[in-house]
Amino acid sequence: IRNVADMGPENIRENLQVLKRQVSERTIAHADLQGQTITLSNFGMLGGMHAVLTVMPPQVAILGAGRIHRAVRAMGEKIQLVSVLPLSLSFDHRAVTGAEACAFMAAAVADLSQSS
Repeated sequence: IRNVADMGPENIRENLQVLKRQVSERTIAHADLQGQTITLSNFGMLGGMHAVLTVMPPQVAILGAGRIHRAVRAMGEKIQLVSVLPLSLSFDHRAVTGAEACAFMAAAVADLSQSS
């Protein structure tokens, strides 16, 4: 999805649905698959948990989503069984600092936590 910074959440969702349909139907334009700066990789659908993702210019980062699974976690003073989405972030240190990458990951986790 291009120019995401200019879109609201609903518009992003709509664009994502269009892209998913085009990929599924194999009708997506070649140009729409090039020039990305941040890529989302869903290796979890193949059963993977974590990955070492290779960033290739012009990409700046790849956020990888692993397989959602149930796990025991300490939630405050309680132990609970929760759904866990493993995330992997690879980024190009020539374009992004570690602090910026951590801030991006924290924002992604916070946004995903609100969606559940």
